[in-house]
Formats: sequence, C-alpha cells, structure tokens
Amino acid sequence: MKDASNMPKTDSHPADGAKGPRLRVRRRTALTILAAALAVGLLVVLPAVISAQPSFFGRYPELAGAYESWSKSPHAEAGCEQCHVPPSTLARTAFRVYMVGQVYLSPVKRTAPDVFKAPANDACLECHNDLRSVSPEGDLQIPHRAHVTILEMNCVDCHNYLVHEKSPSGGHVPEMEGCLTCHDGDRAKDSCWACHTDKAAPTTHKATDWLVVHPDDASDQACAKCHEWSGDWCVQCHETRPKSHGTDWRAAHGTAVKTHRSCEACHSGDACIVCHGVVPQLNLDPNLKLVE
Repeated sequence: MKDASNMPKTDSHPADGAKGPRLRVRRRTALTILAAALAVGLLVVLPAVISAQPSFFGRYPELAGAYESWSKSPHAEAGCEQCHVPPSTLARTAFRVYMVGQVYLSPVKRTAPDVFKAPANDACLECHNDLRSVSPEGDLQIPHRAHVTILEMNCVDCHNYLVHEKSPSGGHVPEMEGCLTCHDGDRAKDSCWACHTDKAAPTTHKATDWLVVHPDDASDQACAKCHEWSGDWCVQCHETRPKSHGTDWRAAHGTAVKTHRSCEACHSGDACIVCHGVVPQLNLDPNLKLVE
C-alpha cells in the first residue's frame, strides 16, 4: 500500500473552472444595470429636470409675457411647480411624470401644456403664514388670519396681480377696488380708517356744506393721498344726477348759481347756450375744469 504522504500534490480544484463563467455573468449583469441606469437618466431624469425649469415654459409664445413678469417679480425664486401644483407627494409626482411626456411632445406641440391652475392656499402657506396683520409699509391693517383661516378666502382673490401681470396702476400690489368687492359697508366694514392706519377723514370733509364747496379745494394735491386709488373717483359721484336737480331745478337753478356756481364741473358751455343763448357770466369760474 502506497504512502499517501508520498503522492504528488496539485494546486487545482474542480470548482476553480467555474469561476471564470460566473465572473463574466456578473460583469454582464453590472453592465446591463449601468446601461439601464444611463437610459433612465437620459430618457426620464433629464427630461424631468428640463421641464422643472421655468425657462421650459418661456418658449411658448402665449406664456412669454407671464414668464417675463415672473422673472422680475419677488417670486422669481419660486418655480412654477412650487406655486401651481398642490404640495402633496401624489400631486407633484403626477405633475413630474406628465411633464416628462411634454418634453418629448414640445418639438411638435406648439401650445403650452394646460397645467397652471390658480395657486391654492396650501401652496402659498408653504412659504408664507397667515399671521401678518399689517402691510409691509405698515399703513394698512390686513388681518390675514381672519381672511384666510376664518373666512376661508383664497389668497389669489386679493393677490391677483402678484406675479404674472401688473395691475391697472402698473404694480403687483392688490388694487383697492378689489378690497371694495367685500368692503362695501354691507358684507364688510368700509370706513377708511378701518384699514388705513394713517388716514382719517379731513376736518373739511365734516362740514355740512362740503359737497357744495368741495370744488373750491379740487386743486389741493392732498386729495390724491386718499383718492388716487381710482382714476375716475370724481366721476363716481358726478355721473349721478345731484339731489338738487329735482323737478323744479329749471326754475330754481338761477338762485342756486348766485350762491355757488359749479355748473361747469359737469356741463360744458353748450349746455347753458341751449337755453340762455350765451354762457352766463354770473359767478363764472374759468378755472373750474369739466369732470370727465
């Protein structure tokens, strides 16, 4: 019987021959995963990043003006998705998936995707809060919690000119006419000092004859401090027939003119000529301007 210790030794094992094929399989698997990752990155992630940029929407002619206004507004640091898509995981994931498809359609589809709904309060409240009670300048009392939380109003009901367009006065600040939609004295209080912290009716306005004599102060620049919010604030009153112009006005107006003449505030000279033949010179004030 041969001594096993004298048998020749070898370094090879039967399993060693299988290592080569397994290694090749692993390499192919790794390359496949890498290729798939690159494909996902190019076909999905890259379009998602492109469509997340506000500049993606600036290419559409119908949104060019809105994009330009946004880029110069205080909200230029907030993207479209941040304001126009509800801040929930489901809503924003659905938006991003949808916009990936829009990237591929954009070369042939010239109209902008219909994804811009009015911002909801929960989107606004991601950055802002409803604790503000005065305007940034401090000249207006605006209890936001009363409007947003208690009355459940939409932020955009008041801030409708905030980002994408300018108001008729040329800014992004809410117009007073919008406030008066509710603050009409019925739905909400309408006294000036209820909201304006530094304004109250001047003492001249408390005179019993103010409606009669106020044209004498019409050139006072202080009027604009309160009334400039509306370009036609004179017309708002003067387009209504005065109470004095009753059924006997034709007979009584001569006496009224002797006391105070303000005919030209509403009537041109032709109105007098129809009956008088000439413009009566009694108490005529050539500086009085026609309200238009």
